[in-house]
Amino acid sequence: MKYSLTVLICVHSRSGGYDDLLMKALRSLESQTYKNFKTLIVLDSCWEETEQRINQNNFSLNIIIKSKETKEGLSRAKNFGLSFVDTDLVAFLDADDMYVETKLEKQMNFFNENEVDFLGTQTWVIYGLVDLSDGDVLRESCFALGTNETHDEIQSKIFGENVLTHGSLMIKMESLKELDYYFIGLDGNNNDVRGREDWNLWQRAMIKGYKFHQLQERLYIYRLFSGIDR
Repeated sequence: MKYSLTVLICVHSRSGGYDDLLMKALRSLESQTYKNFKTLIVLDSCWEETEQRINQNNFSLNIIIKSKETKEGLSRAKNFGLSFVDTDLVAFLDADDMYVETKLEKQMNFFNENEVDFLGTQTWVIYGLVDLSDGDVLRESCFALGTNETHDEIQSKIFGENVLTHGSLMIKMESLKELDYYFIGLDGNNNDVRGREDWNLWQRAMIKGYKFHQLQERLYIYRLFSGIDR
């Protein structure tokens, strides 16, 4: 099966520094070896400069911009963005993170050759605001390659530890719709899931029998201590 894809980016930016990080994220999308995807950007209570910067850069991307005037948290922004996704698959990119150039190609190939609902990758970590072009150092995440790969391995750990990086995930939209997207505040058992809505989603998906896998390559670059309000 040939799947269609949207990459969803939610950004809350109120300054030029945060806009700079978003531009780096978009440039990493522009450099992807796989090109056939939409880029859906949710401007979550951003200042007017953010949209202007996006348009002025003339990215070679199929960009769709949706504005959300009131900031109500990342999960609401994601659910808002997901309501506009009309493709088979959705991938996520945090506005201060980046993709390795082969990320989408390798995930799309896996989806086209395997039966899976949730597909992550291993990650690199960078610290602070320094760009890779300025000599930043890629560091391995706390999870070694060869770990948390198969569905069974992920299932054995996911209820005690979140072993998946949200931004690395590519997910079937049909599965997300059936799971009612991200819970806001309280889950079905009145447990507060704020700050761990993604982990809650993985757990609910496991309980419902959806299939997980994680590629054993570091294809997502996760930025720590950027100061951005996710």
